[in-house]
Amino acid sequence: MYGSQGLNAPQFPGQQVKGLNIENIRTLIKKQNRIKGYVFSVATGTTTFDLQLSGTARILLGIALIPRKKASDVAIQGFQDITAFSFKVNNEIIIESLDPNFISNFFTNEEYYYLPRPLSGTDQITITFTNPGATENTSLAIYYI
Repeated sequence: MYGSQGLNAPQFPGQQVKGLNIENIRTLIKKQNRIKGYVFSVATGTTTFDLQLSGTARILLGIALIPRKKASDVAIQGFQDITAFSFKVNNEIIIESLDPNFISNFFTNEEYYYLPRPLSGTDQITITFTNPGATENTSLAIYYI
């Protein structure tokens, strides 16, 4: 009775279907996408944030920025005051002075903006915002393996 509801599911699915051992399953899991989220309150002027990923991070897949309604955590379409942002990984400028709307849900039809880069697990990742207006909140998602 409970088996059809997944309550008796094996700890390492895949062993039963493909005959994989536990180490093979762990290797497969390490290759699955991960997502880390950040929320920023971007003040007037230029603001830089240091971003930390897991020490197991090996490939940056991409990013997504979501603007938030002022003084709220409600997602909206289109940034209101932030006019540009830059994104660096290990001193490589990947995005420089780009209007954040190009990376947000306003312009992007995909889940994230694809920016593949190798990672080492000890990477220095920074995002810098230019905001000539009032403080604005934004959320960032980094997709990686």
